[in-house]
Amino acid sequence: MDSFAARTKRRLRDELLDAAYDVIVAGGYDGLRMAEVGRRTGVSRQTVYNEFGDKWGVLQAVAARETERFLVDVNAALADHPDPIDGLRAAVERALTLASDNPLVKAALSAPGSDQASQLLTTRGQQVLELSHQRLDAHVREHWPEVGADDATTCVDIALRVVLSHIVNPGPAPAVVAEQVGRVLGPFLSSRR
Repeated sequence: MDSFAARTKRRLRDELLDAAYDVIVAGGYDGLRMAEVGRRTGVSRQTVYNEFGDKWGVLQAVAARETERFLVDVNAALADHPDPIDGLRAAVERALTLASDNPLVKAALSAPGSDQASQLLTTRGQQVLELSHQRLDAHVREHWPEVGADDATTCVDIALRVVLSHIVNPGPAPAVVAEQVGRVLGPFLSSRR
């Protein structure tokens, strides 16, 4: 069982992340101020700095939490389909649909400071990519062991990079992209079973 101090610290971090999310959605990365995050949670600006280090650390923490939330829904889409190809299509469509409706993603791509914030999905996107890869790869290995570990990793990596690309630079509708990914990776997955 966690100590009272650990539970309190975790609650404070969650409150800080909630406040930071709201601030970023409202004003973009340029509008993110440690003092405002602290004010919204009833703590000092220094407390926010102590928890996250700097403004970029706040953005990374908010993005990591949002990625975890996305992955719950994406893994649910995968789990709804015993066939890997159908699961892949469903997961890609779900991820792109969620991203297109997500206020944080919209702020990262179009609000003031989006040139900085969008880096979490592009040139400085390693954290989001690694977190997504870990969660999805574990799910694929557990639910579709017949695909094989190396092939599962390859498939997840390719699909993730396509999805991130379409989040940053939207193209066809999510269902169309999902069908395209399934059509391209389907033969690869089929040959592994």
